[in-house]
Amino acid sequence: MEKLRIYFPSIFIFLSCHGNNAARSKQFGVKEDTLSNCAKAEMLFAEKGDQGTNSSQFYLDSAIRLCPNFAKAWREKGVPFLKRGDYATWLAYLNRAIEISPIDFLDIRAWCKAKFLHDYKGALEDFKNFDLLTTDTPKVIGDYNIYTWMALCEAGLNHHEAALKYANKSIAISSEEHGEEWVGMFDFLYRGNIKLALKDYKGALEDFNKQLRNSDKLADGYYYQGLALLGQKKKKDAKKSFKKSIYYFTNGYTMSDPYVEMPFKVYLSDAEIELSKLQFID
Repeated sequence: MEKLRIYFPSIFIFLSCHGNNAARSKQFGVKEDTLSNCAKAEMLFAEKGDQGTNSSQFYLDSAIRLCPNFAKAWREKGVPFLKRGDYATWLAYLNRAIEISPIDFLDIRAWCKAKFLHDYKGALEDFKNFDLLTTDTPKVIGDYNIYTWMALCEAGLNHHEAALKYANKSIAISSEEHGEEWVGMFDFLYRGNIKLALKDYKGALEDFNKQLRNSDKLADGYYYQGLALLGQKKKKDAKKSFKKSIYYFTNGYTMSDPYVEMPFKVYLSDAEIELSKLQFID
């Protein structure tokens, strides 16, 4: 009885998938006997339902059996494992999709390696290869321009000179196209941090100021502005920045991501520590 209880839903889905071909073919306006296996796989993909459910995975498995080189289905099968933190299983499915169609999925692997795995070396290699595959411009992957991602990877590897070149390229592309207001949401903050690592406090402060012109309540921006001011020995101004940072942290104005810690993320306690060091500065 236990086995029947486990496998009955799969049997039901299997019968539904294969028993309704005629109805689906009529819906799509084609005769069933003229459909290729890959066309039928596309129809199953369209009906897969909610991501990560047993029925969805079954539909994807059925689509792949019909069309083994259906890259989109291989990629989709892996996504729930990525969200659950099972990166090995996710990567196995995604790698298969990339073998079939690298131009469609290589950027996704690069982005996820950088964002979720912090595999900056592997991600950078993928970003570079994808950059060679496509002439599209701008090349936006996830939340950022590809060159912002490459800058973050180089920074993660402590290659700050190389990181700065990519950050400059990303910001230049956006600025030349539409003006600085179209630069990525946190690109100035990221480049400012790269400049901080290079001890270019003046340049870093300029970038943090630009970031705060675009997002004037960003607690993280005031924190890093304070660090750049400290680097210039401007302790009174730095103290004001840390106070603003604490105020906006307290009111929830900070960078966040539902899945991972964002690059150069700081917290209320970081601002409080820096402010405590300046308590006797008037």
